[in-house]
Amino acid sequence: MSQKEPSEPLRGDAAYRAQRAEIAKNNDAAYARGRSRRAAKDAEVAQRRMADDRAERERLPIQPEP
Repeated sequence: MSQKEPSEPLRGDAAYRAQRAEIAKNNDAAYARGRSRRAAKDAEVAQRRMADDRAERERLPIQPEP
């Protein structure tokens, strides 16, 4: 069995590509978190709006029949 030798830090173009991949991964994770938070907020706002509309309809006066 051979042991892996400790790898040297990446240099040059390889370091640039590795850093770029790490940044892209972080950006994707942040984007996903933002989308889930926004979806939860939008659902809450929609639910509150429906409740407000329902309450407003209940407060409307009953129209007399001709």
